[in-house]
Amino acid sequence: MKRAKRTIVIIGLALASCSGPVYVPTNTPTMLSVRVLATTTTYPLLQDLAAGYKRPDVLLAVQSAALNWEVVYNQLVTGQYPFALTAFLPADARLWAAPLGYDGIAIIVNAANTVPALTVEQLRALFQGHITRWIEVGGPDLPVTVVSREPGADIYLAFDALVMQGRPVRLSSQLGLSSQAVISLVNSTPGAVGYVSLSQLEPHLRAVPLRTAPDEQPVAISVDAIGDGTYPLRTPLYIAGAAAPADDSPYRDWFAWMQHGEGQAIIERWQLGLSDPAAPAATGF
Repeated sequence: MKRAKRTIVIIGLALASCSGPVYVPTNTPTMLSVRVLATTTTYPLLQDLAAGYKRPDVLLAVQSAALNWEVVYNQLVTGQYPFALTAFLPADARLWAAPLGYDGIAIIVNAANTVPALTVEQLRALFQGHITRWIEVGGPDLPVTVVSREPGADIYLAFDALVMQGRPVRLSSQLGLSSQAVISLVNSTPGAVGYVSLSQLEPHLRAVPLRTAPDEQPVAISVDAIGDGTYPLRTPLYIAGAAAPADDSPYRDWFAWMQHGEGQAIIERWQLGLSDPAAPAATGF
């Protein structure tokens, strides 16, 4: 299902939020216009990366939209947009890509669910409908209600690759058309299980630790566990495009900045659910 397209302009660099200091350039800065799509998972991160990229001689204007992966991929290969930020990239994608880090998929359950941990195989069986009550995996005697994202969302495709491996989700599953919709359904249903990006994991949500095998120690989702690969459901973050950015383009400098220093710090803040404090308000047009 295609997400509603949103177009924004973000002015970073010389502008700051109302509460922060404002840089006053001595010379007129150069306005650089760039066009970068984002998947529904990574759109907030793109806003933070645009606002956080500060150079005294440049104003960065970013035109973007939040779309599902299939629409993003089509617009990249047909040349409608040159680049996109995504948390999913299939191995057979005909694209140039630069890695920026990793995201993680948190498995969330209702606060009343005391299931201690799950293996990836058990998680697959829950979403297939082969396990129908939580007591079968050490949880309370509650019926399982599966909450899934819509086909085409980047996190849906990543979950399918890492967990379902092409197997269908049970027909009786409830559909969440956004992370907040998934969270709302899980919060209101005692036996519900769903998945969201680590960046969407709120303090009141219970994320179930995961095992890759029954005899292994369960691992709770965290920035460190995603970074060192001990948490099994991690997916790379990429800037992708039909071709690499030209050496003299603003894209190249911005993407290189994302891979180091402050760019990486912004990505870590996003993983923790913290927005960039320097981010200005986005203006639609």
